[in-house]
Amino acid sequence: MISAIILAELFPFSPGARAWAQASDYSLRFFGSGENDIDRVKIHIDPPVPADLGATDFTIEWWMKASLGDNDAQAACNQNSGWITGNILIDRDVWGAGDYGEFGVALNVGRIAFGVSYGSQGNTICGNTTVADGQWHHVAVTRRFDSGQLCIFVDGAQDTCGLGNVGSNRDVSYRDGRTTSFAADPFIVIGAEKHDAGPQYPSFNGRVDEVRLSNIQRYSGNYQVPTGPFTPDAGTLALYHFDEGPVGPCTGTVQDSSGAAGGPSQGVCRYGGVRQSGPLYEADNPFTDSAPTRTSTPTAMRTSTPTKTSTPTNTRTLIPTRTSTPTGTWASTSTFTQTPNAATHTPTGTTTPTASGTATATYTPTRTRRPPANSPTPAATGTPTPTSLPLTSPTATTGGALASLTPTSSATITSAPAHSPTSTQTPTAAALPSLTPTPSNTPKGWLNINKTIFLPLLITRPGAALALP
Repeated sequence: MISAIILAELFPFSPGARAWAQASDYSLRFFGSGENDIDRVKIHIDPPVPADLGATDFTIEWWMKASLGDNDAQAACNQNSGWITGNILIDRDVWGAGDYGEFGVALNVGRIAFGVSYGSQGNTICGNTTVADGQWHHVAVTRRFDSGQLCIFVDGAQDTCGLGNVGSNRDVSYRDGRTTSFAADPFIVIGAEKHDAGPQYPSFNGRVDEVRLSNIQRYSGNYQVPTGPFTPDAGTLALYHFDEGPVGPCTGTVQDSSGAAGGPSQGVCRYGGVRQSGPLYEADNPFTDSAPTRTSTPTAMRTSTPTKTSTPTNTRTLIPTRTSTPTGTWASTSTFTQTPNAATHTPTGTTTPTASGTATATYTPTRTRRPPANSPTPAATGTPTPTSLPLTSPTATTGGALASLTPTSSATITSAPAHSPTSTQTPTAAALPSLTPTPSNTPKGWLNINKTIFLPLLITRPGAALALP
């Protein structure tokens, strides 16, 4: 591990404030595979090792960095084992109810969910602080043995507390020598759901660094966020820096640096994946922020109000400059958009008269096909619109000047040759000789003009001669 001491000004402590001091090399990147016992770190706890915590007070703490888009599963808050439906980050459960107990940590839609159970008795508490926001966060969860109280801390501040396993049984460690049919039972797993039980129990997707397991309740209120990698003390049962490296696949042993009696509690990386293989060693870790960033943080806290005000003013000056560029772009875009719209309106206007002429032809075959031969009601319904054009010409012509009807009918009917095969079937040549001037017995296909003269409405094919009786 490479460590660097960075001098920083002292400033009043507030929850979440970080006094950066040291840097470590790597973190572990998990991809939430949740299958085939891969993309995770496994720590064997039976035969017993110090990492098998749960028989006393305990604290689990770590650094993490994740995004909400990769961790949007929802835990069942205030439920026994409710954490198992969130994106599981630390899993020390057993298949079934268990004879001693179990616990675990998951993300509940980007917030911490922490649960402890003993058989059918237990609870899951859910925090209120979003930690899946693409930033590094220090997270700690504690369980107090005598009361069963559970607490969640984020970046030096208490997030929430609540009851844990509500029964009289408080020892939730893994029973030594326990027999099981499930190979994953005697492990603490980091970065995944240990049993690969299915997509309803999703795994964590993100980065983890500096995992420490302790047999004490380290935090009971606001605290100073760690400024560098953890150092072991008497309460440390296991400590994983994830600094074995190099950058790339983690395929070997993950070292326990605690020095706890009865240890070490070594872990092992199970590398692999279908969509993306993990875990990976990455240089991104909570202590690699650049020096200017670390310097500016305390300076901003100690600078007087006018000085801090002037800095944002300069920043805001740049914002309108950036805004003006897209504004000009949109104005230009709007101009080009109007040009094709204007061109579009021109053919639309041209199409309108064309559609009017087409409409006359369209109604003609529709009216002809719909009514049956012996149905006067549908024929009357369709008559007004299509027959208005041919009736106008005979009315203007007096007497028997039928020659005027020929060009008028030809111009009207010519526009509908596409549908004429259907419409031609209705009128027949046999209907022509049956012309009679009697108004009361007007046959279908004849038109009554001035209630005196009856003219047949003839429909001819294109190029055919108009035959008159």
